[in-house]
Amino acid sequence: MIALDRELFLLLNADAGAQSWLVEAGYFLSVHAQWLVPALIVGLALHRWRPLVRPVVAAALAILLGSLACELIALAWDRPRPFENGLGYQHLAHGPSPSFPSSHATVYGALAFSFLLVPRYRPVGGFLLALTALVSVSRVVLGVHYPLDIAIGVVIGWLAAIAAHGLIDQLAGPRLAPDA
Repeated sequence: MIALDRELFLLLNADAGAQSWLVEAGYFLSVHAQWLVPALIVGLALHRWRPLVRPVVAAALAILLGSLACELIALAWDRPRPFENGLGYQHLAHGPSPSFPSSHATVYGALAFSFLLVPRYRPVGGFLLALTALVSVSRVVLGVHYPLDIAIGVVIGWLAAIAAHGLIDQLAGPRLAPDA
């Protein structure tokens, strides 16, 4: 599995001769895409304030749970980043923190799945899931994560979203309407 992960990394990682637009797009997604999320939520809040509360609270809780899970896993397994192993090309300045799992993929995944789990907001969740994929792949293209780091991060985000919705259902009661 680790050998396949390394091969996928080398396939996706932008090499020294990569087109500048690819590296610049990857940089934008890795560093600045998070600003699209508050803009989206503010736009939705202006349009539909009350029904938006549950997915936003679930997303915040899922991000907290997912981030905690990432920290605990990183304490147990301090997997070096690809550039620390001399693998591929690093196009984004990054410190030598644990690579596994990807906290970016976890956070974006938790956010996306928190909206996907609310029927009314599935289109928003689909958009956020596409953003999750773009940001996640950009982290590999820029040389700071292996594909397995990303995949497990998204799974952790998904599980955190399910747990967050379950906790909210227990604390606040189940949704009143099937699309709430």
